[in-house]
Amino acid sequence: MTRNLRPLAALAAAAVALTLTTSAAASPTVEEPPSPLGAGWTKQLPVATLATGVTYTTWKETTPDNRTKGRVLRVVEIDPTAGALTLENTFGKGSGVTENVYDQLDTVSSVDTRDPYAGINGSLFKSEAKHRDHILPADAEARTMMYQGVSVTDGVPHSSSCWGNGLGTNGAVIQYGIPYITKLRTNMSLTTSTGATIRLDDVNRDPGRAWGCGRDAEDKAVTEVTGLYADPDEIVLFTDDYQYPVPKPNLDTHAYFTADDDPGFEVVLDANGSVVDAHEGRGGALATDQVKVPAGGRILQGIGTGAKWLRDNLVRDDRVTVDQKLTDTRLGREIPLDDSVDVVSSYHQLLQSGEVPPALPDSCTDGKVPGTDPAVLNCTDSRTALGTNVRGNPVLITLTGDTGIEDGDYLRRFATLLDSKELGLVDVLNLDGGGSTTLLTGKTVQTPPTDTVGGVKVFRHVADAVYTGVGGYGMYAK
Repeated sequence: MTRNLRPLAALAAAAVALTLTTSAAASPTVEEPPSPLGAGWTKQLPVATLATGVTYTTWKETTPDNRTKGRVLRVVEIDPTAGALTLENTFGKGSGVTENVYDQLDTVSSVDTRDPYAGINGSLFKSEAKHRDHILPADAEARTMMYQGVSVTDGVPHSSSCWGNGLGTNGAVIQYGIPYITKLRTNMSLTTSTGATIRLDDVNRDPGRAWGCGRDAEDKAVTEVTGLYADPDEIVLFTDDYQYPVPKPNLDTHAYFTADDDPGFEVVLDANGSVVDAHEGRGGALATDQVKVPAGGRILQGIGTGAKWLRDNLVRDDRVTVDQKLTDTRLGREIPLDDSVDVVSSYHQLLQSGEVPPALPDSCTDGKVPGTDPAVLNCTDSRTALGTNVRGNPVLITLTGDTGIEDGDYLRRFATLLDSKELGLVDVLNLDGGGSTTLLTGKTVQTPPTDTVGGVKVFRHVADAVYTGVGGYGMYAK
């Protein structure tokens, strides 16, 4: 009896399945709308292989959106499991020195076979005034610069983070060949052998003035100068890779620069943290003095109450400890600063877990021009970004105009373009853009120069660069 019922049950089940299948087939299919990239861009073939595990892809805009000429999206993908690859940043000849990306990457290795495979410009920065021209008259680029956020190379900070109401600012921790994008805050302090401790305000910049963002709650915006923050009571640390002579007072008098008329106090440390000199004033007594940080050592400069603290607590032969911490405020954890850690910084994360953050502004810095519809303005800011994709691989990205043209997009529109399914991006950090945007593959600069000097187009000098090249991290990344 039971055996006779089984074929009937099977037929009934088959009939139900057929009905469901027929109904599903009869239902109208809903086509997914094309992505921003798929709607008006064409992938250029073949995809170039720069090295084992490093590919270079270009997308050209074939249907310009309110433009007379299409733009170019360039993407370098790095698979750290495919070979001996690394991802790192470099500041070139020295922290505080601006160079173009080509020259910065040229300092990575003296061996041609170990030159970087690809690289882009990195952190946001601000050039400071030429207040050392009388010391470096032969240097046409005698301008110091300061990072607008945290910068770290091989575990050594070259700048503190923006304050961001205690949360810091967005940055990418590059470690073992992978960028991890989050909010970062630095905490740096100085402790004497007697136990006296004080917080350090920053690294490698003029005491008393910070560009781009406040570094702590005491930094106050100067309303008369856009992007300038002032604090008359600071201690700033200078590392031995700063390259320039340390700042002097009374060189570039400006009513809003509180450091210029404060002689302050200066302490010189050797490689062991011993005080080898402690004196009134900063940068040397004479106008012709060139005081540089000793090899392996550091210099502390204080103004206001910062100068008083150094004066009261440090004399020759004292020992000090400099403690530098980096905190991931999004997860509430400390990131140990060792030789494996690099950091580049920015204000904005473009994609977070595959989504455009709701708070991301649609900003435009360099300029807006009328498009084919004169009533609609295009943003001409070229763009640079660093991120990871669904395969867990790092990507370097630029968006520019075609040959010889700077052209990018509004910030949020750029993020929306990167959110296209063809790219498969997950987390992306916006880096320094505009005329700074530069991409190299090997020794070839792929992006157009945008700055003009003496009637000639040149590549802008920047603070640092992110690159992929020969390294051991790829073998252990997974």
